[in-house]
Amino acid sequence: MGMGNVSINEIVTKQDQAVTAGSSVRQLLQAMRRNHNGVVVVLEGGRPIGIMTERDIVGLLHAGVDMDTSIDRYARKPLVQTLGERKISYAVNLMVENNIRRLIVIDNNGEFLGVVTQKDLFQHMEDDFSQTTIKVRHILDRRRPLVATTQEETISQVLAKMVSARISSVPVIEDRRAVGIITEKDILRLAGDNVPLTAKVGDHMSSPVVAAGLETSIVALVKEMNQRNIRRLVINDNEGLVIGVLTSRDLARNVEGDYNQFLERKLKHTKEVMNLFPEMLLEVIDLGDEQLVIWANEKVVARFGKSILDKSVTELIPEKRWREIFPDIVGKGKVEDVRFKRGAEIFEFSGFYLPLDKDTEKGRIQLILRDITEEVSLATTDSLTNIYNRRYVSEFLANETERSRRLERFFSLAIMDLDDFKQVNDTHGHMGGDAVLRAVVEVLKAGLRNYDVIGRYGGEEFLVILPEVGKERTMAVIDRLRHAVETLGIELPNGHRISVTASFGVATFAEDGTTPEDLLVRADERLYSAKRQGKNRVVGE
Repeated sequence: MGMGNVSINEIVTKQDQAVTAGSSVRQLLQAMRRNHNGVVVVLEGGRPIGIMTERDIVGLLHAGVDMDTSIDRYARKPLVQTLGERKISYAVNLMVENNIRRLIVIDNNGEFLGVVTQKDLFQHMEDDFSQTTIKVRHILDRRRPLVATTQEETISQVLAKMVSARISSVPVIEDRRAVGIITEKDILRLAGDNVPLTAKVGDHMSSPVVAAGLETSIVALVKEMNQRNIRRLVINDNEGLVIGVLTSRDLARNVEGDYNQFLERKLKHTKEVMNLFPEMLLEVIDLGDEQLVIWANEKVVARFGKSILDKSVTELIPEKRWREIFPDIVGKGKVEDVRFKRGAEIFEFSGFYLPLDKDTEKGRIQLILRDITEEVSLATTDSLTNIYNRRYVSEFLANETERSRRLERFFSLAIMDLDDFKQVNDTHGHMGGDAVLRAVVEVLKAGLRNYDVIGRYGGEEFLVILPEVGKERTMAVIDRLRHAVETLGIELPNGHRISVTASFGVATFAEDGTTPEDLLVRADERLYSAKRQGKNRVVGE
């Protein structure tokens, strides 16, 4: 049957797929030999915390690690996991996009269900392969140099080649023809049987070799691999000479259909190139009822961890914001400069939509993500006092006015001006004046609620906005601030200690005005009334 409607739960394997944290390398190797999958997951409290593959074990053997050493220091690593309820087609995509051969499968509570390998997928995908005319010559990477060995080389030498080239098998050749093969699975078998690394390859290679030609169809290749329960085939040229090895991973990259379409899409969105970009990049798969992160470049993984994979995009972008913008992405094919807040951080993303119109996959979304927290801070924050600048408090005032009008609520504001501040600058210099401004701001902030807003409105002028506070209470709050400023002793850089005072003008929505301009004019008039009355006072009428 085709893979479209089959869920991962139906093919997942659990027996001998896991060991508990604290197990030894030897115990893990024994489990790997029993499961024949070339992978073992490490569990803690029933949840995956690590994974070891045949390649990892080969690396440990090459490094001379004691087999009785605990696996914990080697197995803990970022994991790519998926839910068992996902479809097989999604599992193929997840493997291809993240260049892996196995998937850890979990339930909705994060509990381990088992492992799915590319071999498992191939047993359910012959119908999908039969829809294509791809042949071996289409997908064999001729640019990849052939790494081979001879019967006279040692197991240790083959290990070094595997580790250096990051490959899972090495053909054994004689007169440029394959007479055997050494795979990672063979290496594990030999290690389990305590065969010394000085043993010769010819005594322990797998032989005869299963081979295919350049004109062999992928359909035939998949059937051969399924029947023989193998993960790679040696590829010969038309004269029977070895030119390469084709693995199940190579086949998985081409399972989605016509090779030319595959190549065009991959050239457009080459993941290796994307990892060089300075931005954070994500690829999201649209399954219709949900959108899942299927790939992320290294910058995203470094920032949010690999756990972001196989999760809804709404775990990164707030769900309400995503639901607002997603119809535009699909309808218009792209969006630009969309902002959202995640905790204290502010991000901006642009993206485009690639419709695929498959039964199990509606499309792909490429997102470019930027952290603009610092940019926004610089645009909204006064660099000297580290409070909001005039632009931001003006915008906030406009929004608060509109909100209060719509909800029939009230709020108050106060303009504060330090008295005789020019004299401070003239006497103690601008460094002294700056020290006074910073000290006064700290006092003001300490006397306000978390959701009150204070911003620098001019040189020594500040604007305070108090949502949901009427005139009488505002007068009391502002007078406490006035008293706090008056009693503040300020240490200056030149060693002098001085005190300052401040005058305030207060206005309240809607009794003093219904527009930001009206309220500011009224507060400003009252500020100068306070100055005329002798300074160091609050005027609200």
